[in-house]
Amino acid sequence: MPVDHFCLTCSKTFASINGLNSHARAKRHTANPFFCEECDVSFISNQALQSHTNSTHSYDFAGSDDSEEEEPYCNGCERLFVNMYALNQHLFASPKHNWCFDCSRDFASESSLVQHQNSLAHEDRNFKCPFCNGMFKSPSGVALHIESGCHTITRHQVTAAISVKRITGPVQPPTTHTTYIATEASFDGTKYECILCTRRFDTLRGLNAHLNSPAHDDEEFRCPKCRREFTLISGFVQHLESRVCGFAKPAQINGYYANLTDRFSGLLTM
Repeated sequence: MPVDHFCLTCSKTFASINGLNSHARAKRHTANPFFCEECDVSFISNQALQSHTNSTHSYDFAGSDDSEEEEPYCNGCERLFVNMYALNQHLFASPKHNWCFDCSRDFASESSLVQHQNSLAHEDRNFKCPFCNGMFKSPSGVALHIESGCHTITRHQVTAAISVKRITGPVQPPTTHTTYIATEASFDGTKYECILCTRRFDTLRGLNAHLNSPAHDDEEFRCPKCRREFTLISGFVQHLESRVCGFAKPAQINGYYANLTDRFSGLLTM
């Protein structure tokens, strides 16, 4: 027999399942999980819900022969539920869980879940590289991809293109820059030392990787609001995407990205 929607923790009853779920989440209580989604009614026990399901609906959750049907089991609580809806309601309302239903993942805290939901984890890949069919989740992802040199375009050319609105191939770069190559002469007896910053490395390869990185590039990009400076456009766009200083909204960042990629694809010469 159906009963009022009720809270297992405090026994308070509610006129709607939404009211019960709101109460359970706010108070960190546990909602009664024996609920029929199709009929919007609750039951006092699993047995009562099972009897209702068998007599009222054409399907039988417990007696299904579909071996591929997902089992409504909570690993964290080691508890089996009557159906997937009951399990999902438990994951939503239980204070023990901070569950992301998009990727079926539990988080250690509510703040971790919120941070995950605000990240790019579930964003579609809507941003296309102007030089290939690669798709990315954010403008900074495209910038990092191009700066990596995968299209024989160096990070220096990317930086220069934003300044002079032109990208050229490796034969005639639009700007000059100094490239440092360390030799065994950099070894001081124990480590390899950078002549620009005196950082020391265990291997010559490590030192040359450092010299070829953006570590000593000029800081070309400055945030108009917080005045922080960046050596790479990808770093600057990541800063904007993070909304740390609140300078630009997502739509503005996407518009800025579209403007840059139009420059790249329209003015590329190889």
